[in-house]
Amino acid sequence: MALRKGRLTIAIAIALIAALAYLLGWSNLLSIKEINYLGAPNKSSEITISNLANLNIGERLARIEVRKVSARIKTLPWVASTNISRNWISGKVVVAVVARVPIATFNGQLMDATGARFDLPDGYISQLPSVSANNEESGLAAIKLFLKLPMDFSTRTSAFAASSPKNIHFKITEGKRSIFIIWGEGNEIELKLKVYQALLALPENSKITKIDLSEPHSPIVK
Repeated sequence: MALRKGRLTIAIAIALIAALAYLLGWSNLLSIKEINYLGAPNKSSEITISNLANLNIGERLARIEVRKVSARIKTLPWVASTNISRNWISGKVVVAVVARVPIATFNGQLMDATGARFDLPDGYISQLPSVSANNEESGLAAIKLFLKLPMDFSTRTSAFAASSPKNIHFKITEGKRSIFIIWGEGNEIELKLKVYQALLALPENSKITKIDLSEPHSPIVK
């Protein structure tokens, strides 16, 4: 009797698993009924994301390979992250993307805080520091320096460049003058700013056009 009950229990369990597998994988009850795309900057980029997602109304929810769909969408350079959710009751699928946030232009392209270079589908109209550099590491070092500078100083700077993370230089406007600043490594910011202000205050430096602050304890002016 116990053996018969055990076999019956196993048979019922197998039947339930089979029914569940059918319900998830083949039944029309759990299929995609609606797809929403969020975070795309414009209609064209939304269509691109839709094509990469390759999801269709009527497709079984259980057959959506979330990781593969996300991986395809993240081949777009401007996409920072993706999130794909599915509602098993309503059949609604939401594909959400988060665009990268530019902090500067690097060699003519936008760059974010991770050093990734990209172009946004809608472009970018806000004022960003312009950086030219030999590589991403140097460019990111110059951008990080810009972001750390006081706003009353950084808003007067332009043409940031870096041949290496330890050799950053830029221009700054002082009244009618444009001064070329060799900053060096992006450190000792407070000290270098104090030295810079002290040098400008000296009457004999009223016509200088270049300041080397790479060694703040022994700056050079020209």
